[in-house]
Amino acid sequence: MLMRATLLLLGCCAVAAAAHGKDAKQHGHRKGEYDKPHIMLMLADDFGWTNIGLHTQDQEVQTPNMNSLAASGVELDRHYAYKICSPSRCSLQSGRYPVNVNVVNVEPTVHNPSDPVGGYAGIPVNMTTIAWKMRSAGYRTYMTGKWDAGMATPTHTPMGRGYEQWLGYYHHANDYWTEGLPIASTGSVDVCNNAYIDLWSTDGPANTLNGTAYEEELFTNHSLAMIKNHDPSEPMFLFHSFHLVHTPLQVPQSYLDEFDFIRWSPWQRKPYAAMVKYLDDALGMLVEAVKDKGMWENTLMVFVSDNGGPIYFPAGANNYPLKGGKMSD
Repeated sequence: MLMRATLLLLGCCAVAAAAHGKDAKQHGHRKGEYDKPHIMLMLADDFGWTNIGLHTQDQEVQTPNMNSLAASGVELDRHYAYKICSPSRCSLQSGRYPVNVNVVNVEPTVHNPSDPVGGYAGIPVNMTTIAWKMRSAGYRTYMTGKWDAGMATPTHTPMGRGYEQWLGYYHHANDYWTEGLPIASTGSVDVCNNAYIDLWSTDGPANTLNGTAYEEELFTNHSLAMIKNHDPSEPMFLFHSFHLVHTPLQVPQSYLDEFDFIRWSPWQRKPYAAMVKYLDDALGMLVEAVKDKGMWENTLMVFVSDNGGPIYFPAGANNYPLKGGKMSD
């Protein structure tokens, strides 16, 4: 039920003696300025164990930013996560084991009318969440990307769970170019024949953005704006939840072209490798933005995958030498 997933603790977190009392004055900091570090939680989707340069020398894995960050951080190589998206994300947001929150990857529209507390997809409404805990500690809370932890009522949404601003989608996946919900994204047909557009901005549809750019470009720009507009005197909690590298395997052509040397089967290895490269580039841009803002020396960045990489068709992850993959028992 649990599987190993990549977890990196990255960045420079200035919470030691230099942030307190006499030593703080010697380093030119106000007392208490660094008592609460900025925290960036970066969550990849369906990221394979061997799809990071730390774990392979294969040329189809190009993750220079992750490699560089890990070299100055800590890799927790015995980190275990649940086997599939929504339960893993509900666990992360609630701080509870999946068995106590949600162990099924049901559609967001599922409803059990006999259970008004936990009878909806996602996190039961009576459970606290990480964003509310961070806000109670004085943090500003921002989110970008995939939610997949409930949407039935306002309380189930990212804002109902403590995030102040959000751009993203509710479902397991959507189309990277249109933000629609075709069967290639969801794997099933819903009651509305998959006619929804799933892209939201805080409290309403992001209907001026869907279909305007590659979805991860929209997400990167949103998090960059959150960083740019943030007041560094307040602690920041930024949860950036990549759609990458979940299916459908879609990526700009320029990234595909970089991997033309991958010509052997299965075909999905090429787009998956290109998507990993896009993810790495986006991660690098977010790090540079925090550095440009002068916040990096007081930032803890955590990069983690929600579960192991999928090795079933049509996904293209690589978990070697580990056994199995996403949805394995």
